[in-house]
Amino acid sequence: MDFTLDEEQQAVAELADRILGDRLDMERHMQIEADGEWFDRELYRELAAVGLVGIGLGQDVGGGGLDLIAVGQVLEAQGRHVAPLPLWSGMLAALAVDAFGADEQRRRELPGCAAGSNLLTLGMQEYLNDDITAPTARVVDGRLVGCKEVVEFAAQSSKIVVTARLDDGTDNGVTTGAGLFLADLSSSAVAMEAGVSTRRQPVHQVSFYGAPCEPLGAADGASVRWLADRAVGLLCATQVGVVDRALRLAADYTTEREQFGRPVATFQAVTQRLADQFMHVEAVRLCAYAALYDLAEGNDASLRLPIAKWYASRWAHDVAHATQHVHGGMGVSVDYPLHRYTLWNKHIECSLGAGTQQLRTLGARLAAG
Repeated sequence: MDFTLDEEQQAVAELADRILGDRLDMERHMQIEADGEWFDRELYRELAAVGLVGIGLGQDVGGGGLDLIAVGQVLEAQGRHVAPLPLWSGMLAALAVDAFGADEQRRRELPGCAAGSNLLTLGMQEYLNDDITAPTARVVDGRLVGCKEVVEFAAQSSKIVVTARLDDGTDNGVTTGAGLFLADLSSSAVAMEAGVSTRRQPVHQVSFYGAPCEPLGAADGASVRWLADRAVGLLCATQVGVVDRALRLAADYTTEREQFGRPVATFQAVTQRLADQFMHVEAVRLCAYAALYDLAEGNDASLRLPIAKWYASRWAHDVAHATQHVHGGMGVSVDYPLHRYTLWNKHIECSLGAGTQQLRTLGARLAAG
């Protein structure tokens, strides 16, 4: 397996990192946080204008036509700059419409997604259901019933891609295969309750009371697995950026901060601890892109994905603690960037299954053969 980015992927990585680095400084972060929306609309429009928002969509709908590795570079750059943008949820929802939607659905929704004028979001997680491939939400006679948790950017999105099962309509609880469905969030049969995530991002519980919806392809379970795999893989790519930048902040700080007349970084215990974290960061990177490579190439990623998410949870957790520790009190200051990386780290660690759940998933898959 060759982890060297090709020319197009490298160009995407450099462009995303440059734009986010140029536009997001401490003052801008604090302004966006004070606004309460947690959405830098101006920056989002700029990313869309250069083709990064639609980088993985088909060229016939205005996208870049690049692979999942290129999409991962955009998400990694977001994590590196903890950018308050609807990239993970919006890009995944659009990719699902592109992959499974009918031509009319693709032409209607995706040009606006690529241009940044139409925002879709994603509803996968459910209360007390830790298996995102087995939704309890139902579709009965073309109407969606159920509830999705931790929905990002629901207030700013026009529609939501939801995982649900088909109900036979007999009121006996019998359902057939799971699939993806597109629902309008402005429907009177949709209710949203606001909450706040670990990284202080507004999220919503979205409830559907017979909301009209459109199927995205067949409800045979394949589309749900497809989306779940990419959701986990791209979340891990985001975590790569988060832990990479957190460690760099710690390295810079300990090089400049002096104690007993010399830089803290020269103390053996500090050096050894940060060296351990460097190995953890590179392990998160290796596992994340191994999983994305398999998904991009159409290989079986059923083992690599829980391994990647375990590293993005267990060892990213260790990076967060170590980088906070070597910063001392400075790490929790709102005027200093590190605390945002710690909050993002914890948010991603627990999203779509934390470390223990990933080990259970991995064990079950190994036992199954």
